[in-house]
Parts: sequence; structure tokens; C-alpha cells
Amino acid sequence: MRIISLIFFTGIVSYLFISSQVKQHNGSNTTIVDPSIIKTTSSPLAITNVSVLSIDCSKMLEGVTVLVEDGKILDIAKNLSLTNNYTKIDGTGKYLIPGLIDTHVHLTNSKNDLLLYLANGVTSIAEMFGNNTHLQWRKDAQNGALSPKIYVATRKLASRKGTMRKIRSWFGSEKSYTTIEKARAAVRAYKAQGYDAIKLSSFLNPGIYQAIVDEAQKQKIPTIGHLSLEVGLNKLYTSGQSQLAHVEEIVKNTMEDFGGLNYKNTKAYLDYLRQNSDAIAIKLRKNNITVSSTIWLVESFPKQKFNLENFIKTIPLEYANPGLVEGSSFLKGWLPGNNAYENLEIRNDPERSKKSRMYWNTYVKAHQIMTRALIKHRVRIVAGTDANTACAVPGFSLHDELESLHKAGLTNAQVLRAATLHAAQWMQNGSTGRIESGCSADMILLNKNPLKDIRNTKTIQAVIANGKFLNKKALDKILRSIKEANNRSRKVKINPYIQ
Repeated sequence: MRIISLIFFTGIVSYLFISSQVKQHNGSNTTIVDPSIIKTTSSPLAITNVSVLSIDCSKMLEGVTVLVEDGKILDIAKNLSLTNNYTKIDGTGKYLIPGLIDTHVHLTNSKNDLLLYLANGVTSIAEMFGNNTHLQWRKDAQNGALSPKIYVATRKLASRKGTMRKIRSWFGSEKSYTTIEKARAAVRAYKAQGYDAIKLSSFLNPGIYQAIVDEAQKQKIPTIGHLSLEVGLNKLYTSGQSQLAHVEEIVKNTMEDFGGLNYKNTKAYLDYLRQNSDAIAIKLRKNNITVSSTIWLVESFPKQKFNLENFIKTIPLEYANPGLVEGSSFLKGWLPGNNAYENLEIRNDPERSKKSRMYWNTYVKAHQIMTRALIKHRVRIVAGTDANTACAVPGFSLHDELESLHKAGLTNAQVLRAATLHAAQWMQNGSTGRIESGCSADMILLNKNPLKDIRNTKTIQAVIANGKFLNKKALDKILRSIKEANNRSRKVKINPYIQ
């Protein structure tokens, strides 16, 4: 009896300890900024004499007035006559574009991220590992809270077996289903709870995978996310899955089809990919499969693995959730010595380091090759960052992603479409992603033209989110307040990593 009691007591203590570590990591203990301290203007707005990005993102329409009322774009025209009830914003010399959309984020439990997105001009996000908290945040946003619009996918659905997998799911990990009946029932349950999409894991056997996709089609809810190596590209094309969460999903599956990548066959693999990338892209296009990008994160892998101390100084670390940055004994963070991507084992082994660098540099090149093929064959690419994955700071990471997409071969207009019009279409939200009468008033006022230089998306003068106008002073206050809140919540000092 004593042994049973001891086992029970140990189990309870272990559960509570691990739960506390997970909550810390996810930002549950981070000081939250009160949104009411952020001043916004919600009265009817008139943005005058501004250059407006065309719906197809190809040009700027100069000398335009944009009227906003009740959270909607009321009118767009030149020489509009204005009544006195409009708050006028002088747009002379400035550029108005749709609010940016990040199609792949991880909110965890720190609500500060919602403000962080707005401060960076991101007015819509797609949460890719959703839970009930995120569903409530979506509802709050719909009811007028200061927040980007939120699209919520389920946690990842898998088919792995084993006790540890079940235990991990208790703490928020992927959820596994081992029978077709249970998988179909799960899809129906998630649809009833109000999720926007079903997220697929990398670990699904073909039978469970097809059952989930088939049931989702019956329930009229999209299936998105990863592509299991057991399923593979050939089964993907006609499966009904409508989106891949990363270009990386394609690359990993081509590596599997090639027979595996290692330092000895890097050239042969890249040649193989070049020979097959066009055919892959054509099939994705034919079957209307959207691809979210997350290119910048992949490009950061070699930097995090081999030069983390310097790389981490290039990101705005002070704005990231302290729990995620610090990690714990159970969960990796972002800092040197406890980073999931850092390769400490080979640091003092030049030969192993050389071989590993060859592998990871090839991995990055593969993404660039595949992305160029997607562009060439007009596959719909939407901008996503995997925000809150190591060193991808919410809001800031999307601007990094736009630069990476441009370097990969997209024109500035194509990059803007990937982060506005096409992203909104993928989220099935016809009310945002473009500046047009009747659309939601989600826009960014910029000081410089992003069609000339995509880095100009960072020159934010003001943000309009669901009709609420946040001027530069309000945006700066958001950033300052989050930095102060994070500093009050830290357990590990980050001064050595701030430039």
C-alpha cells in the first residue's frame, strides 16, 4: 500500500512540476500588457492624398483619399468631399498597403504577442497549434478587442502509438489517433468546437491520414499542415489536403524519395531536386495546394547551429516571450547552451563540423530551388514564419520572411500578394487582404514604397486594425510596454545578446 501511495504521490508531483514548466515556457507567467493603455482612434477616418497599393499589388495609386467608418473601408477615390465628422490623416508622401498576414504562427499563452503583431503591421494571423484559449482570443477580436484577426487550426493530429505519446499529449503535444473511427470522430469534434482547419502532423500513417482528410471534406473544414513521409508527395496531390505548412514539407519528402541526404551526396541530391522540382510544382498547382513559406527560419538553421552567439544578437530578442527564450530542463529555449537547433556536440570537432555544414547549407539551397519552381509554375505561396519557433519573433519575423521570399525570386509585388491578398484568400477571408470598398479596414501607412524595396514594409507610420487607428506614438508605446513587461518576467538576463 505504501509503494502504491508513493508511486501515486510521485506521479502527482511530477505532473504538477512538468505542468508548471510548460506553463512558464508558454508564457503563462509573463506579465501581460493592458491594451487599454494604448490610445486608438475609432471615429470615422479620412486618409487623404495617399498612395494606395492596387488590389493586385502591382502599382501604387497616387493622390487617393480612403474613408473608413465602422471598421470598414467606405470609399476610395480622388477628390472626395469630406464632412467635419471625419478625423483627417494626411497621407502626403506616404503609402497605404493592406495589413500584413502571417499564415503560420504559434501564439502559446502570452497575449502580448497580439499587440506585438499589430505594432509590426500584422493585422491577421493563422494560429497553427490552436487550443480553447486561442478560440476565445479569436472571439474577443471579433467582438472588438485590440487584436489582429485570428484563424485557428487544431493542434497537430498524428497516429503514433505508445504511452509516452499519450502522456505528452496531456501537456499540449500533438494528439494521436490509432483507429480510423476515432480519427473521423476527432475531426467532427474539432469542427463542432469552431476550429478553422485541421492541422496534420508529420507522423500519420496513410490510413489515418486519408480518413482525416476525407472526413474533413465531408465536414467542409480544410486539412492543412505537414506531410508524413509515410504518405509522400504522390498521395498528397489528390488526397484533398489543401495546404502545406512549409516549403520544408516538400524538401523533406524529396529527400526521402532520393534515398536520404548526407554530406557525401549533396550535389547529387540538388541535381535530383532540380530535375524534379518543376514536376512537383506543376502537380501542386494543378491540385490547388497552397504552400506556406517559412523560408527565413530554414535559412537561420545553419546560423543557429554553428554561430548562435552572434546570430541571436541580430534578432529583437527583448520583445520575445521570456519563457520561450529561456526554456527549461524539459523544453529547449533560444539562448546558447539550451537551443534546439544549436549543435554543441560537434563544436570542437572540425571534421564533423565541416560535414554538418555541408548538409545544412545544402538543406537551405534545396528550399531556394523548390521555392523558385513554385514561383515559376504559379503555385500559391503565402507568407508564414513559424513565429515563436526558435528566434522567430512575432511580428518582426514576417518582415524577415518577406525579405527571404524576395531573395528566393519573388518580385516585390509577388511578395506583397503572398502576405496580403493570397494569404487572405487561403484563410477564406474575403473581407481583408486588399484595400477596396466594403473590406475590413486593416491597413498600414508606410513612409516608403515597398514596391521599390520590400524592406520598406518596416517603415511603419501607423496601423489601422479593424478600423482602429494606431499612430506612431501608440505603436512605440506597445513595443516599449512589452519590453518592460518582459524584463519584469525574466529569470535569465539577456543583456549579453542585445546589440
